[in-house]
Amino acid sequence: MALEIIPLSGSIGAEIKGVDLTRLDDASFADIHRALLDQGVICFHGQKLSPDQQLSFARRWGEIHLHPYLDGLPSCPEIIEIVKEAGERNRFGDHWHTDQIFTPAPAMGTMLYAKEVPPVGGDTLFTSLSHAYDALSEGMKALACRLRTYNLYDKQAPRSRRMSAKIPEQEKEAKPAIHPLVRVHPETGRRSLYLTEMQTTRRFEGMTDAESRPLISYFLRHSTRPEFTCRIRWNVGTLAIWDNRCLMHMALDDYPDYRRVMHRITVKGEPTIGVDGIAA
Repeated sequence: MALEIIPLSGSIGAEIKGVDLTRLDDASFADIHRALLDQGVICFHGQKLSPDQQLSFARRWGEIHLHPYLDGLPSCPEIIEIVKEAGERNRFGDHWHTDQIFTPAPAMGTMLYAKEVPPVGGDTLFTSLSHAYDALSEGMKALACRLRTYNLYDKQAPRSRRMSAKIPEQEKEAKPAIHPLVRVHPETGRRSLYLTEMQTTRRFEGMTDAESRPLISYFLRHSTRPEFTCRIRWNVGTLAIWDNRCLMHMALDDYPDYRRVMHRITVKGEPTIGVDGIAA
């Protein structure tokens, strides 16, 4: 297959043309894999995928990561269906975050497939945590490299009734996960900041909430500067995959009068590695 890679912005992201994901040879997949490492997030428009075909493509990247707190489709538990009805607040992913940072071995990547989309709105924003780290001063880099984050999934966070119903044992508290604030990418060796919004990244290890909050707020503001970002506009049949090891993303809730249905799969990752080479 002759692939065409079209950048989505000057920093990260690319659209890949000239590929049918149901007929993917090994050489083309190797090119796509390289593009993901180079760009952080890639998308393919006009794909026609059954759940089994989406799973088949996901498994080329690695073992499927089952969400510890959300149930998948009854017929295909590896796929989480994300539905927002017209007139309903989305609230699912409507903040800057990286998927499953609240687990000891977070997801390597996330794959999202558009089943039904509004005529306008519902885009997803992405930001590069590698670019964010590179743009820090040397003094701030030195501080960041010494910090570790305490992360906890909030089962009680505002969600639609439909998404809340996907959470089993809602009354049982989640388990925390500790990660280095500066993560070393296991494939590229690049350093990136690694955190998510304050409802999940609660504080730094060895610090109080009050001491941690100003620093967490700074790193989040810095990491989401416009020059580090790109956006994906969804059509029915768009599939995107992004590298959770070096990105944050946010779903825009700007389509109050329309329905949106997405199918999500996450791919297993590995324990995070800090600049000291020690796994979390």
